[in-house]
Parts: sequence; C-alpha cells; structure tokens
Amino acid sequence: MTLPGLAADPGEGDVEGIRDLALLFRDRAGAQRERSASSQSALSALSPVSAVSVDALRPRITVLAARFIEVADAADEAAVVLEDYADAVADLKRRAASALAAAESDYADIGTRRSAALNAASEFVVGWALDWDDVLPSWLYLDDPSLLDRWQGAIDDYRSSRAAYNALRDERDQLDHDTAARLSGIPLVAAITHDGVVGADGYVAATALWAGDTDDVTAEQIAALGDPALVRQVWDSLDRAERDALITAAPEIIGNLDGIPIADRVAANRLNIEAEIAAREAEIERLEALRDAALENAYHSHGAIEQRYDDLIAEQQRLIDSYEGLLTQEIRVTDESGVSRVEIGARVVVFDPSLDAIATYHGPLDPVTGDIPAWVESVAISVPGTGSNMTDFGDGRAADLQHAAGRRSAVFQWAGGAFPQSIPEAMSTSYSHDLAPRLRDFAAGIAIPASASLTVVGHSYGGATVGLAEAAGLRADRVLYVAAAGMGDGVSGVADFPHTSEVPHYAMMSRNDLVVGLIQGREGDLHALHGQSTLTAGGVTRLETGWIDASDPGSDDIEDYNVPGNGTPSAIDSHSSLYTPGSTSFENMVAVITGGEAELFAEDEIIVAGGRPITIDGIDRDDYEPTYVEVG
Repeated sequence: MTLPGLAADPGEGDVEGIRDLALLFRDRAGAQRERSASSQSALSALSPVSAVSVDALRPRITVLAARFIEVADAADEAAVVLEDYADAVADLKRRAASALAAAESDYADIGTRRSAALNAASEFVVGWALDWDDVLPSWLYLDDPSLLDRWQGAIDDYRSSRAAYNALRDERDQLDHDTAARLSGIPLVAAITHDGVVGADGYVAATALWAGDTDDVTAEQIAALGDPALVRQVWDSLDRAERDALITAAPEIIGNLDGIPIADRVAANRLNIEAEIAAREAEIERLEALRDAALENAYHSHGAIEQRYDDLIAEQQRLIDSYEGLLTQEIRVTDESGVSRVEIGARVVVFDPSLDAIATYHGPLDPVTGDIPAWVESVAISVPGTGSNMTDFGDGRAADLQHAAGRRSAVFQWAGGAFPQSIPEAMSTSYSHDLAPRLRDFAAGIAIPASASLTVVGHSYGGATVGLAEAAGLRADRVLYVAAAGMGDGVSGVADFPHTSEVPHYAMMSRNDLVVGLIQGREGDLHALHGQSTLTAGGVTRLETGWIDASDPGSDDIEDYNVPGNGTPSAIDSHSSLYTPGSTSFENMVAVITGGEAELFAEDEIIVAGGRPITIDGIDRDDYEPTYVEVG
C-alpha cells in the first residue's frame, strides 16, 4: 500500500552489513596491533646488533610500528562509530515498522469511515470526487452528522501517525549526517579513504599504502581502491616477488586493472589467455561427448545432429585459434636508438571474455618500470567501431599507426567491452554508454610520460564512444574522430566535455560515406542517432581524406577507391579505407597523434550544369591547393 505524504523509509539499509563493516575495522585494528607488536619485537631483537645496515633499519621499523598503532586506533574509532550507527539504524527500523503499521491502520480506517458515511447518505450525494483527506460538507449531508465526525477523526488520526513516521525520517537524515561527520572527524580515516572515495573493500590496501606495509594486500583489495592513481601507488610499493605472487594468484583481476603497469598486465593476461584456451578445449570435449551420446541414442537425423554440434565445436575452435594467435603473434619493437627486434606474443592489456573486452599495446616498454618509456613523445588510444569483438578488433590498425608514428610513439587498440555487431545494433546508444566510462578509466590508468601527449582516436561507433567518454570525464591532449557516428548520445558539442572542451579536436570522413554519413546532424535531430555530428561541431577541425596514396594525387580519391576483393561499393569501402597506410587520411591521423602538420578539408564546389547542381570534390577543383594546419 502506498500511503499519501509518507517520507522514505527511515529504517532503510542493511544493519548486518553495517555491522560487518564495523567488524572489518575491528579486524584491521587487531591485525595492525599484531604487526606493531611484531615490529617492536624485531626492533628489540636488533638492539644488541651493531651494523650499518641494521642501524639504517631501526628508524624505519620504529616509524612502521608507530604507524601500525595509528591505523589501529583510527580503525577502532571508526568501528565504534559504525557500531553506534548500526544500533541506531536497527532501533529506527524497529520504530519505523511500528509507526508504519499505525499509519496503515489509520489510513485504512479513513476508508472504513468514509464508506459508512457515504452508505448512509441520500441518493443524490456522491463522494467519487473527494480526495482522501476531504469530508462531505455538513450542509450537503442530511443524515447522522456523527458519521462525518468519525470520518474527519480518522483523517486527523492518519495525519498524526504520518507525522510521527515522517519525524523518524528526519531523525534518520540527522543520524546519517552526524555519522558521516564523526567518520570524517577521524583524520586518518578521512585521509586514507580520500574522504570516502575509497570504499570499505579498498580500506585495507589504502591503510597498507599509508603505513608502508603491503605484505598482506590482495588483488581484490587493490582493485577496490577504485582509483588508477591509488592502484599504481600500491603496486609501486610492492617488490617484484609480491607483484608476481599477485599476478599468479589473481591474473583475471591484475590483467584488467587500470593503474597496473603494462608489462604486468601483459603477464597476467598471458595466463588469462592460456586459461581461456584450456576452458574452450574442455568445452569442445564436452560438446563431443554430447554429440556422440546423441548420435548413439538417435534413430534418425544423424546428419542434423552432427551438423548442430559440429557448428558449436567449430565456434569454440575459432576462439582457440584466435587466442593462440595472440600468444604467437610477432611484435616488432624499436628502442630509443632505433634498433628493432621481434618479440613473440601480443601485448594484451585487457582480456575479459565475460565482458567481451580486449585491448593491446604497441610500442616500446621500459625494462625497469614495465611501462611506456620516458623518451616516448606520442601516445594514442585507438577505439574501433561496429563489428569489433575479442577475435576481430582491429589490432593491425594500431600496429600500422604506431609504425608510421615512429619509435617515439605508443598506440593502444582498445575494445574494452561489447560493441554492436551489425548496423541495426549500431543504431542503439546502449553500447556506447556502457563503453564510455571504461574508456575513461582505461585512459586514466595509463602512465603517460611527462613530456608525451595523449591522443584518443575513435572510428565509427568508436567515435560516439569517445565523445561520451569525454562527457564522462576523459582526459586527453587531442581527440580525433574518424568517420564517427556522432559525438555521442546527448552530446551537443565540445562544451559538454569537462576536461577536453579546450583541447584540439579533429574529424574526418569521406564525402560519400554511406555507413554513418546519413546520420550526421545536430544533437536532437531525429536522424542524428549519436548526437552532434563531428563534421559541423564548433571547435572541431575537419581534415582532408584525400587520396588512397597521399604521394600520388593521380591515385583514387578515398571516395572512389574499392578495396580489392570486397565487392562492395566505394561509398561503403570509404568508411574504413581511411585507415589505409600511406593514404592522405592515414597520414593525417599520424600527424594528429604526433603533433605534426595535417591537411585541412578542401571545401567542395557546387556548379550548375544543364540546369542541375553538380558537386565537385574539393580536391578535384581546378583551383585546389592543399592547406595545412599545425596540430595543437
């Protein structure tokens, strides 16, 4: 029953969950006191020892022991606050249930009294237009007036019981406020949780980071920190053996955790890929057993049974082949001096089949940090479009871009979740809304060298994903939309981006693109399925797509080029042939990534011939002269 004017439940929340949280703080306090005692014992054992190395250890152990006690005291104080809060919520829950029962009874009594009065009323008197708190006026009521008095009395009783219930809601709001103030009043708890940014699950890792002791930190606790910067701080505080132990124990977490160095994510994901291959092989064995059993018990349709199971087995084998390809893929890496070498195995930095998520890294690695070397100048994240999945996500495009951008560049190919797999699916914005925050967080987890720039490139549906990631707080130095479906559902322009509204934005699209060309418009237009078009948005510079061979103006325009063997119209091919190495469009991508010189879009010319308007592509005009812009 929904009662009029009733506030939200004063007893909402899980009391046992609050008590569990208090227990977490109690347990942490006990563990820290034990660590402090152990440190003190170690210090006592070292007292008679005289050595330079031991003398250097004493101050650190003393500080560590003191910090353990500080953490323990703060955790105990927080536990008291939470225990008090749990008791208060439990009491409110009990009183709220009683108050609600009284209000429900009083409200039901209104109906009873109303019906009694109306049943006794004259035939011409009706009550259908009355609200719950209205009573028939006495001048209209010719029967027993005491019935009206009882009716009004029931309404007054409900108002009173409702007020009592709502007063408990006010009490709960004040309790929440006071509890938050008590917790934030514990300086160490406020500092460790970054004023609540770090949740309870991440508290252990955060306290370990503060205390300088991360021996017992788990991968789950590190992941619970929720902030790539904090994740990196904790990870950096671990020694190599501790990191390797966490990678082995929880590769599925470490391999997909933003903030973990590239080399460690790659090592973890190699284990994840191997495990997934084993799982697919086990699935094939299961399917083969089911097929054989079905054939043995079937009297007919053997061919149909075999075909059904063989198709399922073939799909599993396709996945195995793709994953094994990642493990055996040859990667060419060039160091700072220009010396190249070949490594075996793709550098997979995201691998999560449950999310259909994968990403790879192309570029050099610092042998010490396991991350992008300090001498790298240009970093890019390439986001693909419709049709991308774990076995087909355009990894070669990132490799081509990185090779063309040079040894001082690094490129990620990121498909961090499910993408639409068909044009009808691509009309939905749900995929981009799911992908955008993941892209934002992935970018935040990259350790960009101090002197390097970060460019985010989005192709087709990936362009709309990039725009929504910008709206969600993505940070980047440059953004490039390549044949983008739009700037993202609900995005009206770069002013909607909290951190990238002032950075250079570029866009390109072939003039005859039939894949996304027809849905370009202004945010709010019915045909603009993915927000504002990147081609006409203020603050976005349109670049030229030009020729399939940038060095040969006599080669096909992007708009006229047919990909050999595709058998599709050029207006379809031109959506993706923008990524052809050596083309004008590809060279412009490289220029944006490296901060070079890019060719501006050549405006088309419209002439009238035979009474009909004819459009001449800008690069085909008689007066065409390329115009370049220095990428900001």
